[in-house]
Amino acid sequence: MKKLIFIFYILITNISKAADTSNMLSVDKSYFIELALYLGIILFLNKFLFQPLLTLKENRDIESSVRLERADSMKDQAKKLEDEYKQKISEVRFDIEKSAVDRINKAKSDADEAVKNAKNISLDKIEESRNNLESSKILTKIENLTDKDVSEGNDDVSIQIREIAEAIKVKVG
Repeated sequence: MKKLIFIFYILITNISKAADTSNMLSVDKSYFIELALYLGIILFLNKFLFQPLLTLKENRDIESSVRLERADSMKDQAKKLEDEYKQKISEVRFDIEKSAVDRINKAKSDADEAVKNAKNISLDKIEESRNNLESSKILTKIENLTDKDVSEGNDDVSIQIREIAEAIKVKVG
């Protein structure tokens, strides 16, 4: 390092002696000294300023590209999650609609069955009431009949009474 400073000192002193402005375009030893100083400064700046800056820029570019790739990856992953979410939502909606339709159909079939059962029960009750009404009419006819009407009558009631009376005689007698 001391040698470098010494050489630098000698060059500067020689430059000061060569500062003759009479012939500026002439190439003399000061030109070579200035060229050496210029190249030295360029090499020095390249080593300690430009190379670290270029390395820093390159590292920043690499880091930025990695972050961009990671962001793209996250974007793709978010898109996939969104698609899965939409698919699950549509499946749940389909299941809800299907279960609602099934419940409605079951309710309709239960209602139809209940109506059918009620109709059958009401028809049975109507039939039973008709039978009771006919029995009641027959009983009133029987009560109004006299022995003479039964023995002489040719209507259905008289014939049935005679048959029942004969069946009772056979069983008793």
